[in-house]
Amino acid sequence: MRRRVAEPLRVLVAGWLNSPHVTAWVEAVEAAGHDVHLAGRDAPQLPASASNEKVHRLPAGAPPLVRGLRMSHALARVAADLSPDLVHAHFLTEFGWMAAREGLRPLISSAWGSDVFGVRGLSLSRSRRALEGSQLAFADSKHLARATREFADVHVEVVRWGLDMDAYAPGNRAAARQVLGVDHDGPLVASVRGLEPLYNPVLLLEAFARVHQRRPSSKLLLKSPTQHVTTKTTRAIERLGLDGAVIMLGSVPAERMPDVYRAADVVVSIPSSDSSPRSVWEALACGSSVVVSDLPWAREELVDGKHAVLTELEPLAVAEAIERAFDDEQLEVEGRRLAETELDPSTWSMRIDALYRSVVESG
Repeated sequence: MRRRVAEPLRVLVAGWLNSPHVTAWVEAVEAAGHDVHLAGRDAPQLPASASNEKVHRLPAGAPPLVRGLRMSHALARVAADLSPDLVHAHFLTEFGWMAAREGLRPLISSAWGSDVFGVRGLSLSRSRRALEGSQLAFADSKHLARATREFADVHVEVVRWGLDMDAYAPGNRAAARQVLGVDHDGPLVASVRGLEPLYNPVLLLEAFARVHQRRPSSKLLLKSPTQHVTTKTTRAIERLGLDGAVIMLGSVPAERMPDVYRAADVVVSIPSSDSSPRSVWEALACGSSVVVSDLPWAREELVDGKHAVLTELEPLAVAEAIERAFDDEQLEVEGRRLAETELDPSTWSMRIDALYRSVVESG
């Protein structure tokens, strides 16, 4: 029997157990007063997650197709045991597909961007099935919402999680570098988006090489989930003569991420496709000057030269954008102000609560 909607809901979130995005969402839903359980598997490229009585690990030790079916059945068993009021699946091609395949209802699916933009083949059919089986879909930008609606006839709401503005706040740059073990007192450019081709690490290195010529004391900090450096990245560092000018930073505890942003003079995020990434908003909240790809989401949500510097994906353009960001202290002020306006935790907590309850009420 369903609980009365005035009472806290039992919510089953399905997603990557060790993803900071999923765990942040769980925290936001808990902040709205609900009983939240998390089911899924660890993303292999991230540090392993901790276990507790509300974390339900799905069997992941099998080839992809078999693994998907086993996890799908296991997710259904978790849902049967918990009898949640609502299932919320993150990432359409895996957890959204599983929840829809098992007929879990009511279901909300969150699109992440890479499960919509450029998706094809089996992933395309799975994303579509996830949306067709959902009563509501979430997207974190208007651009992603529009693209998601093209997949299926489903209602899509633009929803983001709030951000702790006390934790993610401007601070002392030298102190942040000391905490991270970054022994450098000159100009520092940072990227936190990983080394996969989507995030254009070689392009960033080529742009930074130009910046380094003008500012020989500058360094580039590359933060990725692991300290493993891809061959292409290593070769680019050698080819560009950047040995000693690049700092590799591996996995950082979530509570230390604000120090990564505070340590940098400029934070760069230049993926080929994206949708209102959390890391950009975190950097803005920390008062960092930010350079981002000139993508649809950025044009709709950020004012170029006021909140951030938007750039084409070309080495000279990125280098010039970084130089602009170095020299414009007003970016730090306006970026922080925008983050305060857009990511107030209580505002988003109430919105999540209202949307959850509307789906539960509609059955």
